[in-house]
Amino acid sequence: MKFFVGRAAPEPAILIAETPHATVTYPNWLETSQIDGADLVLTPIASNEGVIPTLVLTSVADTAPLMDASTAAFHAARARHPGAYVLAVDLWHPTLDDSAPRGRRIIFVYRAENGQDVVVAEWVWATGTHRVHLSASCSPSQWTGYSPVFDGIAAQLTLTADPADVAEAAGATGAAPRDAALSARAGHPIESLDGIPDPPFLSAAPRISTEALQALLTGATKARIGAAYGILARADRGTSRARELQNAGWIDGEGRLTREGGAAGTALAANRPVVTVQTRRADRAALLVAYAGPRGVLVLHDPPLTEASATDGAARHAVVLDPDHVPTFVSAWLGLTPGWPVSDENEQITVADLAAHVVAADPAVEPWTEVLFRSEDGQLADAISPSRGWLHLGPPVDGIHPLRAEPTAAVFDALAASVSRDRA
Repeated sequence: MKFFVGRAAPEPAILIAETPHATVTYPNWLETSQIDGADLVLTPIASNEGVIPTLVLTSVADTAPLMDASTAAFHAARARHPGAYVLAVDLWHPTLDDSAPRGRRIIFVYRAENGQDVVVAEWVWATGTHRVHLSASCSPSQWTGYSPVFDGIAAQLTLTADPADVAEAAGATGAAPRDAALSARAGHPIESLDGIPDPPFLSAAPRISTEALQALLTGATKARIGAAYGILARADRGTSRARELQNAGWIDGEGRLTREGGAAGTALAANRPVVTVQTRRADRAALLVAYAGPRGVLVLHDPPLTEASATDGAARHAVVLDPDHVPTFVSAWLGLTPGWPVSDENEQITVADLAAHVVAADPAVEPWTEVLFRSEDGQLADAISPSRGWLHLGPPVDGIHPLRAEPTAAVFDALAASVSRDRA
């Protein structure tokens, strides 16, 4: 069985902070500060405007075992931040002797009052007397640079409690719902993730036809006095194409592009697809493409496979997003939900068996969703299994794919990396 083990910090941690329940090592470009109720707070010494990446260590008296502390933590994320999207729950600090991992890592995104998306990674440990939490936060565009640092600090954190007490708390069965099948497979109790709600996604953005998008693209290149963002060509004004664009709020009654219409038009003109996702299951398929432009990211998408209706490809839902909103938007469109990544060593699947899962014509075969993800960094082929979560497929050799279960955090990592350079 394979579980996520974290990543090493990109540079040596050279400072040490002693707290009542943990010893924390961290790089010297972070500094400590004070927050009421926190054992330790770390922030960058030099930080740009916007979300300030922050790590906060807290401890709470609690004798509950780790599975209860973890369950409480991922439910508390939504209680603290209504509508928070819980993306991943991973086992943390795996042991060499196959005993219960000592901690958990939870990743969620919430929308701040100023409209900014904030990503939070929260690690949870139980000592038998306390719950210890390390919470790290930043913006999605900062995630690619900071998440290895956060992981490195969490990986090197040392609890001050007796290791035997920590091991007992990690391996004890608590009151939280248990994943019976995975617990039996692992040989120690693992909490169920069934209580985490699916991401709400509804294709509410207006649908724009290919012809209307072409008219917008042409208009975005036409500068006129009184039309700061461009204006439709004369032949396009007053047509059904213009009505589509006006209904979307992208042009006014005179054919002048609005601010949002200009952002969409310049993104089309840049012709830089930073994310392309194709999904397929049975007789349904869906496509999402995100074009990065100087004023925002234009996302064109079909309804996801979770929705009953589908477009015919001639018109797609269209929305202009801030780059920091794109990773969460695409994650929700994919229906990304936490799942325990479980796979065997050297697991494989034939091309024929994969096709049988995707077509799902046989009631005895579990229906899978095939996912093809492209970004400027390359291409990934994956599948979503209802029982096993996110599965990564290696290139086939002699008709056989290597198969590996992936933590859902890895999917969000890829999405964040694909757009982070737009905010660099």
